[in-house]
Amino acid sequence: MEASTPLSASSQASSNPFAIAVVGAGLTGLSITLSLLHHDLYNPRDITIYDLRRPADTPDPANSSGVVLTPNGLRVLDALGVLGRISSRCWLSEYRTYKNEDDETTRKTLITNEALYGYKNHRLWRRILLETMLEMVSERGVRICWGTRFEGIVDESEKGDRVLFRVNGRDESAGMLIGADGIHSSVRKYVNPDDPGPEYTGIAGVLSHIPWNSVEWPYEDYERACTIQGKPGAFVLMPEDREGSIIMVAMQVRMQDRSRQQWEALGRDKEFLRAFYANTRDKWESRTAKGIIDAVCRHVDTTFLWPFMRMAPLKKWFSEKAGRVIIMGDAAHALPPSSGQGVNQALEDVHALTRLLLLLKSKPTQELKNSLAFWQSLRQARVDAVFNWATNKTNVQRLPLAERERLVREGKVIDASNAENFDDMRWLYQPDTDNVIDAWVSQQG
Repeated sequence: MEASTPLSASSQASSNPFAIAVVGAGLTGLSITLSLLHHDLYNPRDITIYDLRRPADTPDPANSSGVVLTPNGLRVLDALGVLGRISSRCWLSEYRTYKNEDDETTRKTLITNEALYGYKNHRLWRRILLETMLEMVSERGVRICWGTRFEGIVDESEKGDRVLFRVNGRDESAGMLIGADGIHSSVRKYVNPDDPGPEYTGIAGVLSHIPWNSVEWPYEDYERACTIQGKPGAFVLMPEDREGSIIMVAMQVRMQDRSRQQWEALGRDKEFLRAFYANTRDKWESRTAKGIIDAVCRHVDTTFLWPFMRMAPLKKWFSEKAGRVIIMGDAAHALPPSSGQGVNQALEDVHALTRLLLLLKSKPTQELKNSLAFWQSLRQARVDAVFNWATNKTNVQRLPLAERERLVREGKVIDASNAENFDDMRWLYQPDTDNVIDAWVSQQG
C-alpha cells in the first residue's frame, strides 16, 4: 500500500536542512527516491514526496498504455531491486519485425540481445511499474503527500542549506528540492523563468488496445511485436503483458498544434478517435490492417491521443542561486514517446545524479553547482542523441509511404532500409556514464 500523509499533518514535512522534497510521484520521482535510499544518501524519514493526484486520477495518456524498458534503463531498475518484482509480468523481445500489406516480412531488426546488452527489452503496463515502485517506497517508510499542489519556490538560502517552498498555501522547507513533475513542470518555472514550455513536434499518436484474439491473423505465428507499413502509414503493434494477450495499436499522424486544454478535450472525444481509424480503412489493401481497424472501432473506449512533445534545451536544470532546486526527467528534457526512451532516459538521469551526489558526500569541498553543470551537460548530450536517432529511425518509419520517400529523397532523414547507415545499439544500451563521471572526477583533483 502507498504511504501517505494527511494534509493537516504534512506541514511538518521538511523542517530540517538534511531533508529532501521530491515534487512528483511518477516514475522519475519514485526512481530518484529509491536510488537515494538504496545508496544511503537519505533516511526514509527525511524524504517527502508531493503530488496533486494519485496515479489513477491523473488524466495522462501515458497511464493508459505500456512502457518499454530497454537495457540502459533496466540496468538501473535491476540495481534498485525493481526489475525482480516486475519481470514476470513483462513482454520480452529481441527483434522488431516490419511487414508490408501482403503480410510479408520485409525486415527483421535486432533491437536488443541479452548476450550483447545484458537484457532483452521488457514491456509492461505503466501502471504496474508505478504501483510496484510506490509499494517499494511505502515499504521503506517514505511519506507521500497526495492532494498537495506545489505553488512555487519562496526562497533559496544563499548559504545553500535550505529551500523554502509553498504547497497548498503553506510554506515548507527542505535542504534540497527535486522537480520530477513531468513535462508541464511547475518547478521548472523557478529554475528557468523564461522557459516557454514544451513544444509540439508536429506529430501525434492515436493509440488503442485490443485483445490479440479480436483479429483474424493470416497465420498462427504472426509476430505480435511488429510494424505493418503501407501507403496510409504504419500500424505499430506492441504487446502489453507477458502472454501478449493485449496489444497496443498505434498510428502516427501530422496534426496542427493546439493548446494543452484543446489536446486534452480532443483526447476525450472517442468518436473523433474512432473516426480517425475508420476513415483510413479503405486506404489499406491489407486484410490484416482492415481487421485491426475493425477491432479498434469495437474497442473505442481504449483509444487515446498522445501529442508528441519535446523540450528545447534548457539553460539550467538546477537553480542559479544555490543549486538546491533540481529538475529531471520530462521536467528537463521531454522526448517523443516514439523513441521508447522517456522512462529510460529519466532512469539515466537518476543514475548519473546519484553518482554525483555520492561524490559530493565523499568530497564536501566539491562545489555543488559545478557538479550539477557537468551532470546537465552529460545528460543533455545523451538526450540530443536520442532525439536525433528517434527522428531518423523511428518516427519516419511510421509515416505514410509517400512522405517517407520524400523525406529520404530530400536528405532530411536517413534511409532506414539501408542497414549500413545505422550503428549497433551499444551507444544507447551501454552508456559510458560511469567512466565519463570517473574521468571528470579525476580532473577535479
